[in-house]
Amino acid sequence: MAGLLRSPLVLARAGLRASAVRVCPPTLARTFLINVKPTKKAARDDGFTGSPSSPSEAAATEIGNDSSKYRTEAIPPAVFAFANRLGLNNLSDQTLLMRIVTHPSYERVGVRTNQGLDVLGGKVMEMFVLEYLNTKYPKMPVEMLQEAVNIYTRTTTLELMAKEFGVNDVLRWVHSKPEAGHQLSHRTVKASVVRAVVGAIYSDQGLIKARDFVHAHLLSREFKLETLLQIEEPKRYLSVLMKRLGRERPVARLMAETGRQSKAPVFIVGVYSGTEKIGEGFGSSLKMAETRANKDALTKYYLEEQKDFGLPSDVEIEGKVYTPTKVGDTQIVV
Repeated sequence: MAGLLRSPLVLARAGLRASAVRVCPPTLARTFLINVKPTKKAARDDGFTGSPSSPSEAAATEIGNDSSKYRTEAIPPAVFAFANRLGLNNLSDQTLLMRIVTHPSYERVGVRTNQGLDVLGGKVMEMFVLEYLNTKYPKMPVEMLQEAVNIYTRTTTLELMAKEFGVNDVLRWVHSKPEAGHQLSHRTVKASVVRAVVGAIYSDQGLIKARDFVHAHLLSREFKLETLLQIEEPKRYLSVLMKRLGRERPVARLMAETGRQSKAPVFIVGVYSGTEKIGEGFGSSLKMAETRANKDALTKYYLEEQKDFGLPSDVEIEGKVYTPTKVGDTQIVV
């Protein structure tokens, strides 16, 4: 009986041990290191760069790295060829190559996607395209300038670039699941890779390298900017513009014609401000030719190009001085 009697303190301790056994889960064979604050070894500032003293120390160092949750992937030959075509083999961080070609829809544990590079690259592209067009065409109306930037950076344009780059051979993505209610567009996914390329160059090599890439692969493509200048009453608009510039009122004059009495006449009309011809147009009627001549005069004014101009981002190049161009006039309000 004496062996069965226990004090309340002993019984309480026994009860705590029993509850701890019931509540605590079994210890996992795989442990994770949460790097809350640097340890004494990590806080060393004596320039030590040698190998860890033990395998356990090496494992702890690897797990403590911020990028430890992402696994290092082997780069396939196709991605290497893709990188060489675009000059990406000069990136100091070669892990960016697999991130560039991996869309967020490619859900794999430990695999980084191009989502962040896509957003960064898109903004960088818009900045350089806007800088170039605004400097080259200082008189371009604001709405026309915004539309031109959209055309250069829109998905259809970037898709064509992706096709030339060979993105289809290296792209990693999956279609949306049926329960998602929509399917991803292959065009959109390919465009994200082009933006990610620019973002990777910008983050790894800096602003000038990214600008050179955008100029070489995007701004080297030209389209007819004059198609963006839509004016319903060019004659009235041109008259107001000439008045604001302090010049003589524009006058239309017939320069040449042929087949006036036939079924297919052609008239050539010039618009003059004083003795200077500022526009020219043709048409099957005098009114059509005059309208085109007035629009031609407006196009020449608003799309006047600057020659041998510098860009504001030139200040990032050592030893180069940026000379500001003349600020363009605002658009006429009729």
